[in-house]
Amino acid sequence: MWARQLERKEEDVHEAQENIRKSRLRNKAYFDKNRRERVHQIEVGDLVLLYNSILDKQWSQKLSNKWLGPYRIRQITQDRGTYLLEELDGTKLEGIYAGDRVKRFHPRYGVEDEDEAEGADEEEN
Repeated sequence: MWARQLERKEEDVHEAQENIRKSRLRNKAYFDKNRRERVHQIEVGDLVLLYNSILDKQWSQKLSNKWLGPYRIRQITQDRGTYLLEELDGTKLEGIYAGDRVKRFHPRYGVEDEDEAEGADEEEN
C-alpha cells in the first residue's frame, strides 16, 4: 500500500495543483462578476471623504465620526483602485488610499442661505 502511494505521489501533487488553479479561476470569475462598480466615477479634483478604519475595533469610539474630510483627489492610480489625496488648501496627504475607503462628498448648498433668510425675517419683525 505504501509503495502505491509513493508511486502516485507525483500524480496526486499535479492533480492538487490543477484543482487549486481551477478553484482560483472560479473565484476570480465570481469576483469579477459580482464586485461592486462605482455608480459615479471619482475624478481628479472631486471632493471625497476618507473612512477612518482605525475606529472599527474600538468600542470606546463607536459614536465617533468615522469619515474624515473633505479632501480633494490629487491623483488616481493606473488601475483606478487607489487615490492620492490633498487638503482643500492644497497640502498633500501622505499615503495612498484604497477606493473602498473613499466616497464622494456632497456639500450642502443653501444651508447658510436659509439661516441668513431666517435672520432677515426676524429683523423685519
